[in-house]
Amino acid sequence: MTTKLFNTLAAATTLAGIVATSGAANAASLSYNSSTNYDFTNIIDAPLSVQKFNSSLGTLKGVTISFTGDILGNAGFENRSPTPTQVTVNLASQLSLKLNNQSLFALNPQDISSYQAAKYDGTTDYSGTSGKTISNLTATQSATQSFTNTQFLQSFTGNGDIDFLFSALANSVVTGSGNMRSYIDTYAKAGIKVTYDYDEVKSVPESSATLGIGLIAGLCLLSQRKKSWIKVSNS
Repeated sequence: MTTKLFNTLAAATTLAGIVATSGAANAASLSYNSSTNYDFTNIIDAPLSVQKFNSSLGTLKGVTISFTGDILGNAGFENRSPTPTQVTVNLASQLSLKLNNQSLFALNPQDISSYQAAKYDGTTDYSGTSGKTISNLTATQSATQSFTNTQFLQSFTGNGDIDFLFSALANSVVTGSGNMRSYIDTYAKAGIKVTYDYDEVKSVPESSATLGIGLIAGLCLLSQRKKSWIKVSNS
């Protein structure tokens, strides 16, 4: 058998090997996001929905969930005492995320600010020397968890959406003298990012493709033998 024929068969064998291994699994990931707008607290079980994993893409190996909670607030105070006082404004809220009645996250973002208020200036207007109005106080906190438990992953596989439940219980407070007027408003919002880590399996080519490669190699072999036979006949 000639070197050319060996090279042809080697190339065919290599190509067949590539075809045969093209069904190997490849690691892949896919992410979905969902969020709410700021709403007045308290917020109880507000839904956050993301698309489930489509099992036709491959085998789900893990889920990573990132949860971010934000709070926003406005406050005002007026020291009505005849002496100066220090006033502390604490914007805070307990934020939670649940799935299937299971608690996944518990966050407590807060913003603490202190102010010096003079003795009462005679007007309860949340301004002047004895009072103040504060707008757009903010705080944020986030956390991430990854899950590989098979039973847990089943909740994320299928058609439609999966629903998380977001709650925000405010515990904001203004403290100072015993003679003080104050108010504080607390708003909250949340966002989640769900990442599916899976093994993507490429489709395996039809077996006829591999057979076709073998057929080509066979034809090359017959052609080479025919040429050798003709040379022998003409010698």
